[in-house]
Amino acid sequence: MDKLRPKESSKGAEEIVLTQIKQDFITPANAIFDYVDMVEKALHQKDLIFNDEIDQIKSSCTKLINQYEEAFVENTGVNAESIKKSSEEYSELRHNLRTPLNAIIGYSEILIEDFEDSLEKGTIEDFEQIINLARETEKAIEIFVDYIRGESINANNDASSNQLESAEALFKSLGDIEYSIILDDDIKQSDILIVDDNKTNCEVLQRRLSMQGLSCRTSYDGNSAIAEVFKKTPDLILLDVILPDINGLELLKTFRKEHNSESLPVIMVSAFDDVDSISKCIQLGAQDYLPKPINGTILLAKVVAALERKFWREREKKLVDKLHIQATTDQLTGIYNRRVIFEALDEAMDNSKKSKDRDFSIIIFDIDFFKKVNDTYGHAGGDAVLISFAQLLQTEISSPNIVGRIGGEEFLAILYLSKDQAVEFCKKLIKKINKNVVNFDGIDIKITSSGGVAFSNETETSADLTNKADERLYEAKKEGRNRFKLIDIELLGD
Repeated sequence: MDKLRPKESSKGAEEIVLTQIKQDFITPANAIFDYVDMVEKALHQKDLIFNDEIDQIKSSCTKLINQYEEAFVENTGVNAESIKKSSEEYSELRHNLRTPLNAIIGYSEILIEDFEDSLEKGTIEDFEQIINLARETEKAIEIFVDYIRGESINANNDASSNQLESAEALFKSLGDIEYSIILDDDIKQSDILIVDDNKTNCEVLQRRLSMQGLSCRTSYDGNSAIAEVFKKTPDLILLDVILPDINGLELLKTFRKEHNSESLPVIMVSAFDDVDSISKCIQLGAQDYLPKPINGTILLAKVVAALERKFWREREKKLVDKLHIQATTDQLTGIYNRRVIFEALDEAMDNSKKSKDRDFSIIIFDIDFFKKVNDTYGHAGGDAVLISFAQLLQTEISSPNIVGRIGGEEFLAILYLSKDQAVEFCKKLIKKINKNVVNFDGIDIKITSSGGVAFSNETETSADLTNKADERLYEAKKEGRNRFKLIDIELLGD
């Protein structure tokens, strides 16, 4: 009987069953390594002296996995039809696969007995987990050997029958799915840099990706790849691990110094298809990993997935930036809005209380006779005046100082200036305001401004500080406008 294709099931369903059988073995077998690493560290931390038991467990686990891989290749697929084994040979295979398990279980039990009183409860439980995983692996071996002998496809075996029926249904579902990779217009013409010292590999990758509308560049060594990225940052890099001058992992670390995984996704490409290699690449910042020989469909799927993630992250960032701007700026003038400027004022006051060298001053501005501007030139003219005035303030008041519109024709500035510096600043600012001319519909509009100035050392709260500045603004307007009023000084405009 053909062990891969019994009458009741298709080849595809049988392959799905085989994949599950292998996974049921590999998962607990690999987990043993993880637990062994943990208990070994625990033994070292306790300065416990142990012979070669840990090494024996590791080598037995390695031997077990290697033997299983060889047996899987020899007894499945095409080999299942060409190699005929006797019952004795299957029994020997079962025995050989179980032998390393005996060593794993035996040495683990020895270590538990030797160090039961010296180790934490968690470490003892880790040892017990190694034993449990070995038992689980043993069951997986039994299922595997029974399967390749043909016993698992026995119609009287309900569990096997259900397994095949489920696999058959899955295989049929896979066949019914219509799947094709379609590039969205947003990622077409994306710039891909292919880094591989093999010219043929580069040409094949470039051909496959270019056929899908992607733009490709190639580099045959690490230094030329660095030069290409410096010249223009690509949207994605396909990076071979082995290169003649700089290995792919070192090159990846170099790229990550300047670009994070979101701004420059990298897919590593290598013939090393082992867990450690893949893990190292991901830890160093690779977006994904492609084993050689490269499957064209998987290549395109991973490239498209990486480009789409990059595109949507960039779009999301732009949206967040846009929302941030909308939340923090005045819609008309483009400078900071009321909420931001008053939050900054509260923070400045808190910092001033903590450190005397963080004293500051504030100015509350008011455009003189602004109602007359609106009445004469309409709201559009008034808006033009507000925008021009805000731009002037923004130009004159630079970081760490800050200015914002707090409502109508009123503005508030926070200045990290001493009293003498603030006086000089106000003198210059009044002159610039007086010289500013707003051209609206061919008409020049000139304005003046009044302001009230207050200093952080005059009070203990930001609310009281704004009240003082507001009172001085009122005095400046009352006394004729076009002037700034300080605590004991009045600065007049032209």
